[in-house]
Amino acid sequence: MATDCRRAEWYNKLMKHKNIFLVGGAGFLGYHASLEFVRRGANVTILAMPDEAVASDLASQVRVERANIDQLDDYGLGLMLRGQDVLVYAAGPDDRVELPAGVRAAEFFNEHLVNRTERVLSVARESGVKKVVIYGSYFAYINNRGLCGVKRGQLERHPYIQARVEQTRRSFALGGETFSVSVLNIPYVFGVTPGRMPIWKRVFIERYAKQPKIIYGTGGTTVTTPAKIALATVQAVELAGHGEELAVGSVNMKFKPMIERLLAAAKINKPVANLPTWLQGLFMRMAWRQEKAAGRDSGLDLRYLAGDILGRDFYVDYEATDRRLDMVGFQDDVEAAIDETGRMIKTGTS
Repeated sequence: MATDCRRAEWYNKLMKHKNIFLVGGAGFLGYHASLEFVRRGANVTILAMPDEAVASDLASQVRVERANIDQLDDYGLGLMLRGQDVLVYAAGPDDRVELPAGVRAAEFFNEHLVNRTERVLSVARESGVKKVVIYGSYFAYINNRGLCGVKRGQLERHPYIQARVEQTRRSFALGGETFSVSVLNIPYVFGVTPGRMPIWKRVFIERYAKQPKIIYGTGGTTVTTPAKIALATVQAVELAGHGEELAVGSVNMKFKPMIERLLAAAKINKPVANLPTWLQGLFMRMAWRQEKAAGRDSGLDLRYLAGDILGRDFYVDYEATDRRLDMVGFQDDVEAAIDETGRMIKTGTS
C-alpha cells in the first residue's frame, strides 16, 4: 500500500475528466479501478454482464449498466457512451482461458480481443468519448520491443499474444488528436476482489491437483497488484498520450518462490520444482500433441511456451511507467497480495 500521506496527495488531485465509463468495471481489476476513480471525484458508470455479481460497496457508488456487449448493438452501446469523457476497456479473455474442444485459439482471441475492442472504440469515438485506456498484456509489450531475450515479433506465434499485438495496433489506428488511446500492459497480478475466486486457484492448484509436485519454468515475471493497476489507470487517464504503451509492475520475482509463497498462504503442502528449459519443452510438446489429438487449442502454443516464456525472466521497466504517470513513491506490497490471494484460495471465500 502507499503511505497515507502520499496516497492522500493523489486523492486530493481531482480529475480533469469527470465522466468515466468502464467496460468490465465489476471484474477483478475493474472493481479496483472503478473505486479509485470514485475516490478522485469522478462520475463512474460500469458495464457488467446481465448476471454478473457486483460488489455492494461498488454498486452503491457507481451507476451500473448491464448488457452482454456482444449482444448489444452499436446504437445501444452509443447511448450508454454518450456524455462520457473516458472509456476504460478492462474486458476480454486472457491467455489462461480454457477453450472448448474444436475452438481455434486464433479465431477466438481475434474475435474477443481484436474485433470486439475495435468495435467498442469505434462507437466510443462516434459518441464523443475523448480518451481511452485499454488493459493489455506485457507479453505484447515485450514482443513489440524485442525484450527479455526474445526477437521482435517472436511471440506472435502464440495466438493470444498475436491478438494482443493486433488489438493495440488497431486501437491506436482509430485514435488521434481528439481521440486518445493508450494501453496499460499488465503482468502477473495477485490480490483479491470481493466475490471472485482468484484465477490462480485454477492455474496453480486445480491444474496440478493430481500431480505430486508443481513443475514450472526456470524464469520469472514482473508482478503487481490490483491497487497499482487502479492507480495507473487513473493516472493514465490524466497523463498518458495517444499511442503510449506503458508497462505496469511492482516487483520482479522468480516463478518458483512466487508459487511457493502462494501455496504456503493457501496451506497447501506441495513442492515446486524447475526443469531445464529444453526438458520442459520436450514434455510440453508431448502435451501439445495430446491436446491436438483431442481437438483442443490454447492461447499460448505449448510447443514454444517453455523456450519463449517460462524459461525466461520476463521483467519489464515498470519504473519508467511510474515516472511517466507520476507514481513514484507508491509502495505496493506484492508479498502481502500473494498471501491474501492464498488465504482466499484456502477458505474459498472473499
